Amino acid sequence: MLNFFSDIRNNHEKLQRLVLFIITGVIIVMLLPKEGKFKYEYQKGRPWSHEDLVAPFNFAIEKPKAELDAENKQISDNAKTYLKLDELAKTKALAGFRAKFVVAFKPDSSNTRSLRKLDKNLEAGESVLNSIYTKGILRKTEELEKLSSDQLVYLLKGNLASQVNLNQFYTVQTAYDKIKKELDSYNGIDKDLVANILSENLIQNVVFDSETTELDLNEELSAVSATRGMIPQGLMVISRGDMVDAEKYLVLESLRKEYQSRLGSTGSFSLILLGQAIMVTLVLLMLYMFMVKYRTDLAQNNWQVTFLLMLILGMIVTSSVVQRIPNVNLYLVPFCLLPVIVRSFFDSRLALFAHIVGLIIVGFEAPNGFEFMFLQLIAGIISIFSLLSLQNRSQLFVSMFIVFLTYSASYFSIAIMQEGDIMNIDLTMFMWFAGSVGLTLLAYPLIFLFEKLFGFISEVTLLELNNTNHKLLRQMASEAPGTFQHSLQVASLAETAIYEIGGNALLVRTGALYHDIGKLHAPMYYVENQVTGVNPHDDLSFEESAKIIINHVIKGIELAKKHKLPEQLIDFIRTHHGTSTVQYFYKSYLSNFPEGELDKEHFSYPGPKPFTKEMAVLMMADSVEAASRSLSEYTTDSVGKLVDSIIDRQFNEGQFDSCNITLRDISDVRSIFKKKLLNIYHVRMEYPS
Repeated sequence: MLNFFSDIRNNHEKLQRLVLFIITGVIIVMLLPKEGKFKYEYQKGRPWSHEDLVAPFNFAIEKPKAELDAENKQISDNAKTYLKLDELAKTKALAGFRAKFVVAFKPDSSNTRSLRKLDKNLEAGESVLNSIYTKGILRKTEELEKLSSDQLVYLLKGNLASQVNLNQFYTVQTAYDKIKKELDSYNGIDKDLVANILSENLIQNVVFDSETTELDLNEELSAVSATRGMIPQGLMVISRGDMVDAEKYLVLESLRKEYQSRLGSTGSFSLILLGQAIMVTLVLLMLYMFMVKYRTDLAQNNWQVTFLLMLILGMIVTSSVVQRIPNVNLYLVPFCLLPVIVRSFFDSRLALFAHIVGLIIVGFEAPNGFEFMFLQLIAGIISIFSLLSLQNRSQLFVSMFIVFLTYSASYFSIAIMQEGDIMNIDLTMFMWFAGSVGLTLLAYPLIFLFEKLFGFISEVTLLELNNTNHKLLRQMASEAPGTFQHSLQVASLAETAIYEIGGNALLVRTGALYHDIGKLHAPMYYVENQVTGVNPHDDLSFEESAKIIINHVIKGIELAKKHKLPEQLIDFIRTHHGTSTVQYFYKSYLSNFPEGELDKEHFSYPGPKPFTKEMAVLMMADSVEAASRSLSEYTTDSVGKLVDSIIDRQFNEGQFDSCNITLRDISDVRSIFKKKLLNIYHVRMEYPS
């Protein structure tokens, strides 16, 4: 039992990685739709390459979306328009006319002639008003304005609807004209007064019935059949070698949907779940094996593994959500975002592999899986190669424009092969591609966010820190100009070497620029900054001098943290001397006190040793460049011996034991340093006689 807990304690990081992959796999399996997968792959415009397919059950042939949309549009365009009649409007209009006219006319109740004239005017007005309401007065609305004047509509009177012509109704204006005309046939009445009061009391009694119109339209739309016939069980669907034309493609798609729906609703749920679990396990296992083989450093870093799995899982979750949203195409999802972000922090190979892993899982459930995989894989590769280094915002925009062109060209090629007609290409796909590319531009703010959350360092940040106008570098150029020039030379040597043997050239260059910032604490104690001929070490013991020199590593770390430099750059400061000794003062002490007691730790750097290839190259470049300044003459032989002696000493001291640099890499670095130093000091190469 004790051994069991001891094994867990010793392998807890491996167990954490296992848990990370298990959690990721479980979430992915939960997201996948639990329906069967149609076992045949096919494409429009290509021959059927499988065995003869017979209908396993009765199924309906679904109409294509374009056909359904056309039918619905035709119904909407020819929808019935309903009007309703306000039965009380006429009564209100008559009552209003009578009341207002009596007030305006002011009859003399004691004068019989005045009362008869009042009755005559009222009788004429009511007669005209009855005549107008026989047809009705139409209230114009936005919906009715769109109709032609002779449009047939339906007028509701109670529960009965009758078809009438729209132009049979009066408007307020035509009703007033009718009043004027009708009153002309009456004599002995006050025509103007009657006309004005009638016009004031006109009430529009025929109005648009939006509720009934919409209800009738919805009933007609719901009655549209989504299918165009049935395929009975046992009927030959397609034979081997037959061309999958538009009609056969429609039948196959209908069969596929019905097949997956039936399989998902039967008792085979557990088997579907098992199949998905095995599939996801294999894909994630493939990813882990790739990291172990080609990115060992990442495979052993749980924080970086978490980041990579989070990105892949995020893309799968987004795809799953989008597929559940109606009328939103899967191609809107910015799949190229994944490789762009991974490439910004790692390398192109890992970015491509992570992209493939995500596409395999999403493509397994995506419509037209082969077409989806082809388009997204090509676009992902182009996004990686067009963005080998994200150095500025404009580069990202240019890269995304290239990706959009790639999407468009790839889709166009597939569409013309499938349709055989340019006119049948779905132009809305280009809008989805543009939306996907637009969302991919979120990479820039996301990279900054992930840098802060996970402690990564991107090429954009490295480029900013590479600028010699950075506060620390300007301070070094001013207060320690010799150290600044030394750092520039080391950066040039290290960058050239790491580029040749393989590594992050931008990272090692930036690390080289800042590796000696600790010398800003006391710049005059370093020989490269002593321009007056005065050496402060002459007044110190060898141990005190060594302590000051060694202390520049500690001071450099403190200064870097104060200015919030990334931890990756601080590691270069920590390791650029490893656990080596301060050779000059160490040998001076031995020479002056051969019999004295010596504690070597007083002359040794605290370490740690370099633990990456980039750090090892910086250590070599730093020592070689510094030592090269002490040569009395610069020849091919003297430079070669200097480089070999320094690197041999570091190798023999075990300074490279903790990093992944090989003997071949070290040999290549030697050759590069020799050539570079000869160029720096303008030494002519020796040619064989």
